[in-house]
Amino acid sequence: MYNLAIDQSQLVEARITGDPAASKRYNFTEIPNLSRLNIVLYALEVYSATQLAVSPGGRTVIAAADVDKIVITLKNIGNIQFMYQMPYFSLIRGNNGGFVAMIKPQIINLTDCYMQLTSPTGLAADEVAMINFYYKTLEDFRAEEAQYFMANHQKQIDARV
Repeated sequence: MYNLAIDQSQLVEARITGDPAASKRYNFTEIPNLSRLNIVLYALEVYSATQLAVSPGGRTVIAAADVDKIVITLKNIGNIQFMYQMPYFSLIRGNNGGFVAMIKPQIINLTDCYMQLTSPTGLAADEVAMINFYYKTLEDFRAEEAQYFMANHQKQIDARV
């Protein structure tokens, strides 16, 4: 069964700052290699404390009992919300038959991506939502697109002969 060939991945956290509040936006941590508008996101998954107890930064990951209280919004380079208030629960691999969420490749604008709480009950300050982005560099993505175009163009020429 095929789902994903990983080119590159990066764990990113969105930390609950201050008292948890419904509808408040909690931005994802700034990651230099993801914040230069030079990556093409093609898949993602999220984690609860069941899959990842503590973030690499040493913070407590949101409990499995609380994942139904979070939604995620991702924006692309055009500032368009291509994933708007997606339930966090739906992006956990174990809830999707072991598959990660595949998306149409997008250049993301990480500085404008965020999570929101639909209910703060049971959540605490400094807990984090963890998201793993699967991506290609823009340079690699464009090179692969060019190779694909040339291969298909050659097939069309061969079919005419």
